[in-house]
Amino acid sequence: MTTKMTKIKGLALAVGLGFSALATAHPTWLLPSHFSVSKAEGSWITFDYTASHTVFSVDKPASAHDAKIIMPSGATERPDFVLKGQRRSVFDFFFIEEGTHKVVVANQDPLYLTFYTDRRGDKGKIQANKITREDKLPRGATDAKTMAIIKHTESYVTVMAPTEIKATNKGFEMVPVTHPADLIENEAFTFSYLVNGKPVEGVEVTLTQEGAQYRDAQDALIAKTDTNGEVEFTVASAGRYLLAANQRYKLKGDSMADMATTMLHTTIEVQLD
Repeated sequence: MTTKMTKIKGLALAVGLGFSALATAHPTWLLPSHFSVSKAEGSWITFDYTASHTVFSVDKPASAHDAKIIMPSGATERPDFVLKGQRRSVFDFFFIEEGTHKVVVANQDPLYLTFYTDRRGDKGKIQANKITREDKLPRGATDAKTMAIIKHTESYVTVMAPTEIKATNKGFEMVPVTHPADLIENEAFTFSYLVNGKPVEGVEVTLTQEGAQYRDAQDALIAKTDTNGEVEFTVASAGRYLLAANQRYKLKGDSMADMATTMLHTTIEVQLD
């Protein structure tokens, strides 16, 4: 398991670490009002969903129309009262089934960006897929490559007692090794990253606590997954954090894009010791 971590001070360094292609694609985050329910009769929980480069600061409108709650039983439910505003979306759900629920918002329509080199040799990009890019590329552009950007945002809510979280073995996903209900300050916790059920090594995972706008720097932690696809963090203070990981891969025979990136963002709560 990888224990090496680096504290990064801001987005500029993150860009240097390989996120430049995604700099214009605002990351999305999902924030529940509560991460646990201790009443057997259940409780309503509300969720904020938005796209922002600052953790848990509302910024750009993002639709939560595709939000879903994966119940402990494995069934899938839709949330209630889904509202979209100019800065964020909001939805509620009544949690009563005992166990751990996975709440997911994943965009069904990828964002397509085409990167190219212009006649002067400068790099550029436009919002277009492989079909539409020919009409949008500047005259004389070369080396056109199109990326499909998929945004997957998730969090967990546990009612009464935690239950096992199983991998779906589909696409790029995070599977907690340390249960999300058992994250404690000053204690190491581990997450596993898989692609189609297989561990993926070398994925950069960034962990950022909320409130960065009130600090001099992001003060994020960044680490890479090991050969088991696992990454380990230890944080000194309780609070709400965002795990961010991107996985990029080539596409074969895809009519819309040459490559794809999944932006996987998971909101967690670390509790007091």
